[in-house]
Amino acid sequence: MTTYLPIIRSRAAELRGLKELPSPTLSKLFPIVELTRSRRTSKNPNGDIQKSVEAICDIMEERPFIVDLTSLASLQNAEFGQVLDDADGFKAWTDFALASLPDQCVPVVHLLEPFELQPFQLEVRRLRKKFSRVAIRVPTSYRDFNELLQACDQAFSNLADVVLTLDAGYVNQNSVDGAVPRLAEMLSAINGRKFCNVSVASSSFPNSVVSAGGEDDVGDFSLNEVLLWNQLHARFPWLDYGDYAAIHPLDFTGTVTNWVPRVDVMLDDTFYYHRYRRSDGGYVRAAKEARRDNRYVPLSSWAQDNIQAAADGAPKGLSPSFWIANRVNFHLARQVARVGR
Repeated sequence: MTTYLPIIRSRAAELRGLKELPSPTLSKLFPIVELTRSRRTSKNPNGDIQKSVEAICDIMEERPFIVDLTSLASLQNAEFGQVLDDADGFKAWTDFALASLPDQCVPVVHLLEPFELQPFQLEVRRLRKKFSRVAIRVPTSYRDFNELLQACDQAFSNLADVVLTLDAGYVNQNSVDGAVPRLAEMLSAINGRKFCNVSVASSSFPNSVVSAGGEDDVGDFSLNEVLLWNQLHARFPWLDYGDYAAIHPLDFTGTVTNWVPRVDVMLDDTFYYHRYRRSDGGYVRAAKEARRDNRYVPLSSWAQDNIQAAADGAPKGLSPSFWIANRVNFHLARQVARVGR
């Protein structure tokens, strides 16, 4: 059975979407959590990473999850520069993991490029003092993948203690065709090695639906991450599924514009949206149009309940964050159902 390993950043909206899954659905996920700075308050002025750890632990409870650190500058603070210091085999990271992460966590082993064997072995040895499994997340641009695989053969007596994720990042219509052969090359190089899980992760969710080609009030897009996985899974049937939980994977660049109320409906391999300015009906109209759209496929979930409430004229949230959480929740629930068929 396919395991679903979504990459989820510890921002409030993404965590809310995760939290609102029913327990049986949440238990079917093996999420890769990217720690970000936490929400700044008077008692937490720096947005300490430890608060993000506490937030995800409150949701996951005793369930296992993978822990990484975000590489997006917009979601970091000064603490990241310290914890991500690569000196002495990423000692700062291993010290943080050993002190701050609960036992059920699966910490990521950070990599140097070009690959260096001794720092890798040192980092693995430290993390294995506490954690039964570790994870390795490799971007498709990483040049030393074969050397990394050989190092895994040396560092682990049992590769079933390693979760491997190949990360293709943002895959739009122009780049997905190039991502498939590169991922196939990497998967072929695994050559029978029996890791705990091997997944690919990517996201085609655009930074702006209108700039990416949608209309101002309505549009739809293919979920290239699903289409990419389908192609690879046909060749590598042991491959698990991953994505970015319907979130754009890159840092925001460009001009900040006013948010236009939008309701996203996540389907198996596509999504569509309805979008109307407040003066033109806002979330209520967007939800009504989304719900009556002939593409709508019902799915019992917190997200569907919210869309129905808004369509009935009583939206439970009016902030962008709330509706991002709604999209994340809808997508996670939909993909759990898809991969479980």
